[in-house]
Amino acid sequence: MSKQFEAGVCVRDITPLPGAPLWGYGNRTGPATGTLDPLYARAVCFRAGDSCACVVSLDLGRVPMAPVLERIRARAHRAGVEHAIFSATHTHHAPIMEFDDAPYMPGIEEAIGDAVEGAAKSLVPAQIGVGHATVDIGHNRRFVTPDGRCLMRWRNQDHLPTEPVDKEATLIRVDTDSGAPLAVIVHYACHPVVMGPSNLQYSGDYVGECVRLVSERTGATCIFLQGGAGDVNPYLDKTPIDRGGVDAMRNTGRVCADAVCGAWSGIVPRRPQTPRVQYAQTRVDTGVRWDFSDSQVLETYLTSHVWIRELIDAYRDCLRNDLTVPASALVLNQEIALAAVPGEFFVKFQMELKSSSPYRHALLCGYADDFHLYFPTIRDALAGGYGGTMASYVGLGAGEKVLTEVKLLLAGLTGKVRPQCVLGDFAIEDDEAFKQPFP
Repeated sequence: MSKQFEAGVCVRDITPLPGAPLWGYGNRTGPATGTLDPLYARAVCFRAGDSCACVVSLDLGRVPMAPVLERIRARAHRAGVEHAIFSATHTHHAPIMEFDDAPYMPGIEEAIGDAVEGAAKSLVPAQIGVGHATVDIGHNRRFVTPDGRCLMRWRNQDHLPTEPVDKEATLIRVDTDSGAPLAVIVHYACHPVVMGPSNLQYSGDYVGECVRLVSERTGATCIFLQGGAGDVNPYLDKTPIDRGGVDAMRNTGRVCADAVCGAWSGIVPRRPQTPRVQYAQTRVDTGVRWDFSDSQVLETYLTSHVWIRELIDAYRDCLRNDLTVPASALVLNQEIALAAVPGEFFVKFQMELKSSSPYRHALLCGYADDFHLYFPTIRDALAGGYGGTMASYVGLGAGEKVLTEVKLLLAGLTGKVRPQCVLGDFAIEDDEAFKQPFP
């Protein structure tokens, strides 16, 4: 195995034939009628020494179910990929993934596996760099009143200020050793719901348009990683097709792409001085918020969630007091950390990880490796509303628990956590610039 830093990319079409039931909106009038934009699996592999990991972005509402991912991981392992993170962009215009026996699932599974294998086979010596762009396309759709109630603000076409919102997109630029563009990972948090349930065609929504434009303009394979978008909507939320929904989606994607491309050209990739690819994973005991063993409690939950009734069998095993969920961390060259979490985390978790991580760049990647609906903050859970109580079943404080475990994973990967202390651990170094003379 090479001791240098290597990267490889591969893209595969995962668009099924028309007729699949569409994910994300419960009030659609029928299945997919065709393809507005193809859906893709985009894989990027990283290798240093004998460690190889792959990050896969999927134009889906959620990742496939666990048995499917397990088979893909087994295939990846045979191709030399030790670890894989699968993240959905969360488009609401892709097929339902909860039906393992759906006729379109074998084709999607095979294509995702092909993308991982292809990325592993295309590994070449690479350089890497990080930049940032300001992207202003979304708002926080929840307003918590002074008395603790949640009022939903789905659409905000006047761009009125809301909070919290993270308008920072982080860009990871990867070039070949000779300087040719290879990949650009875009991390950003905003629901891909510019088009509403009136759209009956497959589409990646604004994410798909952004990725298409960035790839065309830079010559690099663009890979979008959705962040903590649980409470962040696009300004032009759920624009009906007969009222310019497609144009609104294209324009939102273009705004995102313009910002990304403006920052991309200023990033200077470099060969890592100490190439490393590190990975760690755990399971977090979240439990559930309500006692679903009580049939009346379960019926109350289902009655309030009509949209999930057809999918309830897929989630039934999750509604138990001993629920655990996966969380993982991938660290590149001791500088870039990707934290994979299994659902719709509120944006405050993303912002907290950025500010408290031991790494220069720490990105919360939502919708990854599993899907357990919404992870609100404790404050938002108590305020109720969509994502606070509705469409959430994990235990109170589950988001905080997962984030803490992710931080511990990242701390462990620094190599500074040791079972025994040494005298050097207690050294104190003063900042000479702040030494003040006595008057």
